[in-house]
Amino acid sequence: MHLDLHNHTHYSPDSQVPPALLVARAKEAGLAGVAISDHNAVGGIPAAEMAAGPDFLVIPAVEISTKSGHVLAYGVREVVPRDLGVPETLERITALGGVAVAAHPYRFWSGLGKAAVVGAPFAAYETFNARTLRGGNARAQALARERGVGQTGGSDSHFLDEVARAVTVIDAGMLRADDVVQILGAGRTSAQGRNRGAAGTGRYVTKAVGEWIVRGMRRI
Repeated sequence: MHLDLHNHTHYSPDSQVPPALLVARAKEAGLAGVAISDHNAVGGIPAAEMAAGPDFLVIPAVEISTKSGHVLAYGVREVVPRDLGVPETLERITALGGVAVAAHPYRFWSGLGKAAVVGAPFAAYETFNARTLRGGNARAQALARERGVGQTGGSDSHFLDEVARAVTVIDAGMLRADDVVQILGAGRTSAQGRNRGAAGTGRYVTKAVGEWIVRGMRRI
């Protein structure tokens, strides 16, 4: 089964996508499910679940801003405080019954970087992020192989046309959301998808810099 495990809705400060439309787009793309992983927010999860119906998975998640960069927490329906250190963030995720994944580890500005990643017990690394350059994804893939951890993929969508550009692959039939989280925790996933190309870079940089200025030069 193919799942896009990194998506943002209008509950993130940098997206305007309604959760129901995100689910509809993912269904059109032939996915088995998506994670709703808004920045430091979980409000989009119930709306996505309502739109999904019985035959489409919504994995509850949140993308947490730590002192070092972004961490994806799966199986979590509560907000984890932002701006904590990576070890404490992972402790909070585990206490909530969730699974922690290092988001786009080598992305400039919001990636954790190698030292923070290897210094914490992540179940998996996001190795195919469709808004990350090829080099960053390749380095994440190499590190995951070196460390023997799972690999995840996600579009990191902020617009509807970005959904399903990268996916997590699980060698199984239809599962429950809880089953997916358990498999993530066991490191039994692989990833595939696109890297960020020239056109995507223009869109990404223009959007990111503009929003950064509007936020008063503060990180998400």
